[in-house]
Amino acid sequence: MEITDISTTKISNESWGEFIEFPLVTIMSKYDEYYNASGENPQARRKWMGPVGDVVVEVETDAGITGVGVGNWGTGAIATVIEETLSKIVVGENPMQREHLWEQMYRATLPFGRKGVAVMAISAIDQALWDIAGKDANEPVYELLGGPAKDEIPAYASNLHPVDMEKLEREAIQYVEEGFEAMKLRFRHGPEDGRTGMKKNEEIVATVRDAVGDDIEIAGDAYMGWSVQYAKKMTNRLAEYDMAWIEEPVIADDISGYAEIREAAPMPISGGEHEFTRWGHENLLEAGAVDILQPDVGRVGGITELTKIADMAEVHDVPVIPHAGTNPTLHAIAGHTNMPMAEYFPIPEWFEEEQVNRESTYADAIFENPPSPENGSIPLPNEPGVSTELNREALQHFAIK
Repeated sequence: MEITDISTTKISNESWGEFIEFPLVTIMSKYDEYYNASGENPQARRKWMGPVGDVVVEVETDAGITGVGVGNWGTGAIATVIEETLSKIVVGENPMQREHLWEQMYRATLPFGRKGVAVMAISAIDQALWDIAGKDANEPVYELLGGPAKDEIPAYASNLHPVDMEKLEREAIQYVEEGFEAMKLRFRHGPEDGRTGMKKNEEIVATVRDAVGDDIEIAGDAYMGWSVQYAKKMTNRLAEYDMAWIEEPVIADDISGYAEIREAAPMPISGGEHEFTRWGHENLLEAGAVDILQPDVGRVGGITELTKIADMAEVHDVPVIPHAGTNPTLHAIAGHTNMPMAEYFPIPEWFEEEQVNRESTYADAIFENPPSPENGSIPLPNEPGVSTELNREALQHFAIK
């Protein structure tokens, strides 16, 4: 079999729906023009994130099999890297030689890569190559990874944007009723909001804890919007709520800061969503920086690299709970003993109620068969490959020409 062509489609972040506009603390919240803790600046994230939400990559072969991969975000530069560099590496090659092609793509992009959009581009192609292999074998990819290590995939509900406390409470109760035993909220405030912001962050956690009771795991995401000292104070303040983890308290490159926070925090600290390759995650593990690793299959280097990271983390007794429960991610989770759980983004009922006369979309809009939990767990995908079928109508609708 031979790769004959690669095509890319840039997808507008309009496919992510209005969730991109909700109030939360982010890495950019320290700047007034990107601050949206109040909810009064809904364009704050759209402004710095750019117009491209995803890049869909399709790898064609002379056997009539096409593999699909997705590069997340990357402002469209993923497509440029593929078209100008990586396509020259892989077109004409055997798609089954995934390790060989991964190494060549990584080395070819080293002068301008190692992290960021170059590795995102590699990630998308790698997903597509696994998709081809699964389709050729007429097997789900997790069968190629050694077979399923679990019968179903436990998931945590990952939304809980604190638009207001009444909606937050309703949403938390909804997820319990849907069978989720874990959920993740977003914080709204960081150092720029002082002690008042700390109190409001605590109110968010207290509201969810009161709504769901003591038997549900609650995590919280700071999206790199805190400082080390603020995180130490904030985590201490949240000790009584028995949180499952605090996610990305500081910027991804502050590994020593992560380690300092982890040493002081009364709950687990997680990170890795914005880290790249096995080498980046090795740095986190060697520094004792995190209790939980959260690599993203669209950023670390694809399924090939994600499974290596999970193996390495297992040696350190650190579980891997990947960012974003996409279909490629679910196959990696299903096939590995050190990935206990998937992230899932349900749509809250209050949001659907407000979509009268509006186009309701979300991050899985471009797929025909997005994951769908049953009683808090996701059934194993059973379609060949990575089990991803594109919604061509939605793809055309959201494509950026």
